Amino acid sequence: MTRYEAVIGLEIHIQIKTAGKAFCRCASDYNAAPNSNICPVCTGAPGALPVLNDEFVKRAVAFCLALGARVNLTSTFDRKNYFYPDMPKNYQITQFFTPIGAEGRLAVTGADGAERDIRIERIHMEEDTAKSAHMGERTLLNFNRAGLPLIEVVSHPDLKSGEEAAQYFKKIYDIAVKYLDICRGNMEEGNLRCDANVSIRPVGSAELFTKAEVKNVNSFAFIAKAIDYEIERQIGIVSSGGAVESETRLWNAKLKRTETMRKKSGRNDYRYFNEPDLGPLHITTEFVEKIGASLPELPDAKRRRLKERFGLNNELLDLFVGYPAVCAYFERAAESYPAGGRTVASWIAGELLRVEDKENFGKVATPPEHIAALAALIDGKKVTGPQAKELFGVMRETGKDPGEITGSDPRFQQMAGGETAAIVAAVVRDNPDAVAKYLGGKDNLLGFFVGQAMKRSQGKADPAEVTALIKKELTNRQK
Repeated sequence: MTRYEAVIGLEIHIQIKTAGKAFCRCASDYNAAPNSNICPVCTGAPGALPVLNDEFVKRAVAFCLALGARVNLTSTFDRKNYFYPDMPKNYQITQFFTPIGAEGRLAVTGADGAERDIRIERIHMEEDTAKSAHMGERTLLNFNRAGLPLIEVVSHPDLKSGEEAAQYFKKIYDIAVKYLDICRGNMEEGNLRCDANVSIRPVGSAELFTKAEVKNVNSFAFIAKAIDYEIERQIGIVSSGGAVESETRLWNAKLKRTETMRKKSGRNDYRYFNEPDLGPLHITTEFVEKIGASLPELPDAKRRRLKERFGLNNELLDLFVGYPAVCAYFERAAESYPAGGRTVASWIAGELLRVEDKENFGKVATPPEHIAALAALIDGKKVTGPQAKELFGVMRETGKDPGEITGSDPRFQQMAGGETAAIVAAVVRDNPDAVAKYLGGKDNLLGFFVGQAMKRSQGKADPAEVTALIKKELTNRQK
């Protein structure tokens, strides 16, 4: 057992989906022709004045409320001063002294299976920088991205592992992209970016060793791997008598390791001060309440409700919470057959999603009522498992209700009890060697007899009835 434990905090940048940029009216499409969506404000021309985008404020407030954060009715914009070629003003407009939101929380499930809240320190609004493209000794700058609205979410150092960090990051993604629809969610384009601050300490100690920052990770799998690698790297250094250096590191996905990007010689001095061209942002309680009333049901609340109402397992809950369109389809189907929620859910997850894309589930042609009707036939033992799968295919091909199909298609008529008994007797009679082995103690041959009987019945027999009849027939043979 290790002597050390990890202490991890995440800083997540979320690019907010609005028609215009944060402080000017340039279009927010940075995939347009390079440097086509620019103006004096976002390129830092002297004398150009910023004007705050109202939609940016609304979406920032909605996100704060979704994370249970306190919305500050008065917040300020500030200048973060530093030089870098992708920022022509030589400062970034951000919120440092009083952010739009603070004191939120989001739950993760730890390695012990217990749920724990991760505290969110602050949520602030800021602008993005230009996009740099390095080509040999040259760097090209595309200012289409300069000034795009960003929300930064800063957690307390409450996370303990790479897996917990990935959970937390995924929940932030789902809320921003799938539930609130305030971010496009293309992580390859940098719509969401994550920095992880990782340090270790002796188990149970309040002492923290020097932290390292893992920069710009844009994948749930990579954030888990990068953090777990970094934890082991730091434990190895300290265990051998060394000291962890303060530095910024990058994740090398090919070599599966973090690597030094730059050393940190001291605390960065950004010389923050209030943005003189933007006064304080004042919003009202009524404004916040109106946005709060428009929020959808959020992931944790949805998970609790689905579990209480339908008794779904964690795998199904993960599917429905992670894909709201799939969940909406399931709930429409369950309305038609409330008593069979688990059967409906299992058929959506197990059969419908074999042939449909959960990422584009809004285009599914099979009506949810048809899945509900199929589940009712299965639960009522009106069709067998093999028949149900074949019936599902006919439903999709014809668009007909399963009740209509079973009423007219002989393939889906159940066998009478006498027919099933005759098939069972024939199977036992025709396999004397297997009967002898079964009676000699090889109980696993029961499945063989059931399979043979189902095959002869062409799937029309009830498997439970077949199993009971075979056991009875074999017991009679034993006597």
